[in-house]
Amino acid sequence: MTSRSRAVATFFAVAMATTLLAAFFQSQIRRPQTAEARAIEAAAPMATPANGTPLTLDTFRNIVKAKNAGVVNITVSSKPKATRGSRQLPFPFFQDEDPLGPNQPNQRSGGSGFIIDADGTILTNRHVVDEADQINVTLDNGKRYDAKVLGKDARTDIAVIKIEPKETLTVLELGDSEAAEVGDWVMAIGSPFGLGNSLSVGVVSGKGNVSRNISLGQQGTGIDMLQTDAAINPGNSGGPLLNTQGRVIGINTLIITQGSAQNAGVGFSVPINTVKAILPQLKSKGKVIRGWLGVSIQSASEDLALTFGRSTAQGVIVSDVTKDSPAGKAGIELEDYIYEVDGRLVTNNSSLTNYIASLSPGTTVTLKLIRAGAEKSVRITLGTFPEGDTPAASNDRDDDAESEEKAATNLGLELQTLSSTLRTRMDLPDGLKGVVVRSVEAGGAAELAGLARGDVILMVSGEEVSSVKEFNAAVRKAASAKVARLRVRRGETVIVMGLRLDR
Repeated sequence: MTSRSRAVATFFAVAMATTLLAAFFQSQIRRPQTAEARAIEAAAPMATPANGTPLTLDTFRNIVKAKNAGVVNITVSSKPKATRGSRQLPFPFFQDEDPLGPNQPNQRSGGSGFIIDADGTILTNRHVVDEADQINVTLDNGKRYDAKVLGKDARTDIAVIKIEPKETLTVLELGDSEAAEVGDWVMAIGSPFGLGNSLSVGVVSGKGNVSRNISLGQQGTGIDMLQTDAAINPGNSGGPLLNTQGRVIGINTLIITQGSAQNAGVGFSVPINTVKAILPQLKSKGKVIRGWLGVSIQSASEDLALTFGRSTAQGVIVSDVTKDSPAGKAGIELEDYIYEVDGRLVTNNSSLTNYIASLSPGTTVTLKLIRAGAEKSVRITLGTFPEGDTPAASNDRDDDAESEEKAATNLGLELQTLSSTLRTRMDLPDGLKGVVVRSVEAGGAAELAGLARGDVILMVSGEEVSSVKEFNAAVRKAASAKVARLRVRRGETVIVMGLRLDR
């Protein structure tokens, strides 16, 4: 080979090597994507939730296509009732879904529901169909059926209704609400404001203890609920909360608002496991028969637990005892601190109420409690849980009530002795004694304890107070404990609070 030939061969070899090397490096550099390339990449799984279902951009779309037909719109008609004008739902922060207001002819209200059996069995909320004279169910395809109530339960606000279908129905599968975790994606389907089935998407915002103070039906029988930020509005009540597998994990039930009837990002659903536990009784008996103690209780805060010599926020405190109830007959008293039932640790309100509700009437249980610093064991034979609504709390607060005595304290509240005039204006029972909270200072110990304007303080650390002077004396007496235990009447409910004295 001549020198010229060798030079040409070398040139082509170098050129080829340069081209291959450039191609390699170019493959490592991310080029701007076309819209099609971006769509292909976006379709790849975004995440794998705890339930094991890959979440893609098509997940919500596919679930709606498959499950939407299983969600129904419920329309209720009621004849005017003389007492309806004063009727209130058992949860004060839920907006009544009756758009015509009280005492109107041919009252109509609405909600949602979903099909759980091909025979036409439907789950919804009790408050959607309660007091209904006629119930109509409209399917996603526009077909309309009359419905009848098979059963309803005040404690969980659940109702089972039934239609007689002439077609094949889409049945929604019930999932496992216990498996749901905070942060899991969820979907709410329902008919907000009567607009027909629509979808909102969010996550499980909280579960268990975050909602232990929410009470449905009878006082002191609050149930743990699932909290979600998926938009829930009037009309969504009774609709399903679905996980990314398309299974129902909750029944959308209520919202917390600040005076507006629209969603504020805080909604609650009854866990489907709670519903599954009572469904057989609802279908066969029309109601749920539960064991009943006959007490109103509240979970103990750390401050309250300290007043009983406990260092952790566990246990429950008795805030009211129903007259002639099993608890009343057994000698349970106000402010008893219950920490164990049948050898089970009572951690909060729900742990006791759920256990009692799981037992049959006539069952005998053993409670361990603390009263006046002494531990006691009390045996109680359970009664039957009564159906009915919680009496509506009084919202009467008189800004112009005459003040016989005022006291501004370092606890961040202003008090007034409950006079006969003020008692009448606030519609309080005759003979009730206590001091009224006139104002609460932002950030003060009183606000941190949960006190609010209009509360009536009845007792301080076991001592009755009928004047501001007596209140101040009782607080000074409790100062060494650093926490005062207050018995407070709010509306028609009595609650217990722990007021820090060392802040």
